Amino acid sequence: MDKEIRADAKLKNLPPEILEDLWRFRNPEEDGEKLTFVAVLAELQTRYGIVSSLASLSEFYSWQRMERRMTEARARAEQARTLLAQDPNATPEAIANVGHMTFTSEMVQDGNVKAFVALEKIRLASRQLDFDHRRLQLLEGKAQRLDALEAKAKEIHQAGGLSAETLEMLEKQLKLL
Repeated sequence: MDKEIRADAKLKNLPPEILEDLWRFRNPEEDGEKLTFVAVLAELQTRYGIVSSLASLSEFYSWQRMERRMTEARARAEQARTLLAQDPNATPEAIANVGHMTFTSEMVQDGNVKAFVALEKIRLASRQLDFDHRRLQLLEGKAQRLDALEAKAKEIHQAGGLSAETLEMLEKQLKLL
């Protein structure tokens, strides 16, 4: 929901206090009465002089519900990250995982399959990068050991040759690589 709101989106660009009123019209507190879309349109015109359509109002409420859920999810994720950051044993990866789990549960709860799949693709790509990085580190370690063995072999060769034991040791180490 980080997309910019279009300038011509009349309802989405209303002041926060009117947006809150619109929310309460459809999501009243305990004993309140939930207004129909037709009643909300009448309230908009009567209270604020705003004329809209049923289709626009319907789309607005879908957007507002998602916007509120995402705002709440961000707040929960930030709260969890803050608490986890206070743990001296917490790693940056653990903190990021808390945020990831929060947003994943929000998407699953909302039935937003596209967002869930996109997030999982990002997570898998990140794991693949970590795996590739670890593999590269192992290969670099092997290359360093091989370079050291080659340097040792040159040194021995320049000193007059290799003994049978040295040749056997080198062959074993090269096979390990």
